[in-house]
Amino acid sequence: MDRRDAITATFGLVAGEAAWAAPASAPLTTPSATATPLERLAAVTIVRPEFPPGDVRRYGAAGDGSTDDSSAWRAALATGHRVLGGGPEHVYCFDQYVPVVRSSVIDMHGATIKPRGGGRGFLRTPPPPTASSAVRDGALQGSRILTLQSSSGFEVGHWLRLMLDDYPAHDRSSYPPAWCRIVGIRGNAVELGTPLQVTYGAGDLRAAAYQPGLFCERFECRNGTFDGSQCTYDTDTGQALRIGGAERVLVHGCEFRNFRHDGQLTNAVELFTIIDAVVDDCRFTGGVSPFDICDIQEVRFAHFVNNLLDGSHFGCNITRADYGLFAHNSLHGQRAREVAEGVAPQRSVRGLKAYGCATIRILGNHVTDYESPIKVEACFRYDVSHNTVFNAGSGPFSGQIAVNIGSIAAGKNMRDGRIIGNHVEGCGGIGIGVTTDPPGGLIVSGNIVRATQATGIHIGVPNAIVSGNRVEDWGLRGAGEAAIHVSGRATVTDNRFGHTTLSSVPCIAIPPGSDPRVVLRDNVSEGANPLTGPSG
Repeated sequence: MDRRDAITATFGLVAGEAAWAAPASAPLTTPSATATPLERLAAVTIVRPEFPPGDVRRYGAAGDGSTDDSSAWRAALATGHRVLGGGPEHVYCFDQYVPVVRSSVIDMHGATIKPRGGGRGFLRTPPPPTASSAVRDGALQGSRILTLQSSSGFEVGHWLRLMLDDYPAHDRSSYPPAWCRIVGIRGNAVELGTPLQVTYGAGDLRAAAYQPGLFCERFECRNGTFDGSQCTYDTDTGQALRIGGAERVLVHGCEFRNFRHDGQLTNAVELFTIIDAVVDDCRFTGGVSPFDICDIQEVRFAHFVNNLLDGSHFGCNITRADYGLFAHNSLHGQRAREVAEGVAPQRSVRGLKAYGCATIRILGNHVTDYESPIKVEACFRYDVSHNTVFNAGSGPFSGQIAVNIGSIAAGKNMRDGRIIGNHVEGCGGIGIGVTTDPPGGLIVSGNIVRATQATGIHIGVPNAIVSGNRVEDWGLRGAGEAAIHVSGRATVTDNRFGHTTLSSVPCIAIPPGSDPRVVLRDNVSEGANPLTGPSG
């Protein structure tokens, strides 16, 4: 007798009824008509006692693809039991959202949730802070002591975060939250459990604290499908999952498909005001929106790993994170089709975007058919390495940068960049572009850049190290751009260049008026292209 047969025999399920099976790591729960202590505390009604506690069918969910099952899901989440979806043959319609009122673990067992009309999936709104105060001193990289205007309401053990609005120099989105525990208070001086990673600019800097218990310990959602084809909600983002105010959020092995109401805010997942957020092994398909399909913001840890995105939308954003990781994702936009069909404005603008992070790593992703497939802005430290980027902004040929580092507004907190080992091929503009960094700290090395309409690698900041790259077939629009464009005091060594059609465009360009202290050494033009020339 296999595991499913044993469970069926134990539970006495009738023929044709879906058997319940917990994950191998979870203990089996015996069905009972008697309410559990958690069910009695939540005051839920047991409708079908043949299902175990936490199974949404126990509380009346039909899963027939037409009944509004949101009330049964509300009951299941209210109990605190592991919530079970019953199997892939079940489709649960939601005409209302389901609030997340406590720590919750949901295993959908392959079932589908379908929000309809103004309904949504799971919603938790973060609580207001317990205490808040202006910061007077100490918001410097490496500091563990903040001097507040008043420490009233702040206590040891609280979670603390920083918020800065220094517009017009920047804006509050430019700075990470610096989540940490308060470990000591002396007068108006607050001691942090970990040192600050960045120095916060001048402006209205505030500290907010949250007492233990305000954040739920965890929210997990696994192994299910969210179908947005009948969802028209467009007031804020996160139609399937909108979760805030949790210490840990894990979204694993889920599919989010056809969130395509075409509104300005059509978006499947938003995770915000969270300590640790992980989205992994998920699929996002069929999205149509000028907004991103997944948004993670105001978090300490943000991990977006091993996911697939396929659709016409802004992709995934990580905004205001202390530590961020985009790794091993596959993203396919639809910019070329949008241009061909006259969609305006195009939706496939960015695949992955990081903004306002203390540190971000973008590693080993495959991103294609967006205007700027990878975008990093206002991040203090960044590592963009070993990504494959194809067909970026392929027509019309203007303005696109495949690996786009920086901002139109110069000096937005960019620091210490590493752009290493990427393969960029087929670009309607610049292959790799860095436009804002302070002097020093930038290394661009070991990249392969092929078939760009404009410059292959454009470095607009001084003191960069550009070494060991290979650039082929650049400047295809015929404007005379060089393969590598650098600013003053750069070190440009051991790069190789090859062009199959345009022999007159230069390999390396340094703009007039740049600092003349440039190191050029051991660069090789494999064809007739001159090694150096005008900036183009």
